[in-house]
Amino acid sequence: METTVSPGRKQTASNDAFVKLWENIDKIVSRDQIESLVADAVMDIKCRVGDKNAGFAWSGGKDSIALQVVCEIAGIEQSVIGLSKELEYPHYLAWLRVNKPLGCFTWDAGIGYDWLVKNPHMVFPEQSDLMARWYSLIQHSAQADFFRDANLDIIILGRRTQDGNYTGGKGKNIYTDKNEVTRFSPIAHWKHEHVLAACHYFKNRNIPPIYYDPEGWISGTGVWPVQTSSRGREHSWELLYQISPETIIKAANHFPEALKTLEKHG
Repeated sequence: METTVSPGRKQTASNDAFVKLWENIDKIVSRDQIESLVADAVMDIKCRVGDKNAGFAWSGGKDSIALQVVCEIAGIEQSVIGLSKELEYPHYLAWLRVNKPLGCFTWDAGIGYDWLVKNPHMVFPEQSDLMARWYSLIQHSAQADFFRDANLDIIILGRRTQDGNYTGGKGKNIYTDKNEVTRFSPIAHWKHEHVLAACHYFKNRNIPPIYYDPEGWISGTGVWPVQTSSRGREHSWELLYQISPETIIKAANHFPEALKTLEKHG
């Protein structure tokens, strides 16, 4: 097998590095290698979960697709996806309608353009605390409601330490917070190449179209206002125009910057 330098943390990696990794994944990770990692993760789930009630969080992104692979093999079928449909990319929603896991509950935050107009600082935020607030409003809230409503003992996540995600500290991949919510990350130690190999070999490269959008590997899933470009706010609006003209036309009814971008392109 070929070797390659892993793109590193998504926050500092280049989109081109991920594209190159994806295009050559079968030359970098063999089917035997990823099957071994999947088997280990499945065994970890079975040992940790036992007869407890467990479900997994899913987003349609590469990490959650890899998580889906191991959870389904381990017999975990119930899951949740957190969205805010009015602000999601149309082509992403279309992919979700066909490809979300069986037994996946769709949780909608109900955040739309009226809310954005009242909270303009949440459009393409650069501060980490505002980015974190988006995840709290949608993904984390969806997971909390799912944990409660499904009466779970454990919620399984696709968090990985390579991206700086907290999975329990000191090499652990499970922890229980002060609210008695137990979070378990069975692929915590996987690298980007392992996640992509799981998508390649187990899901037949069926990844959402967002990864083929400009900067798609870096932006990942999420509502359009959270897709902040590293090249600044003006470029964020330009990317939105390139990715989804339908979306920026709607945004132009509320934000002068969106209208300016549209006018620039005639």
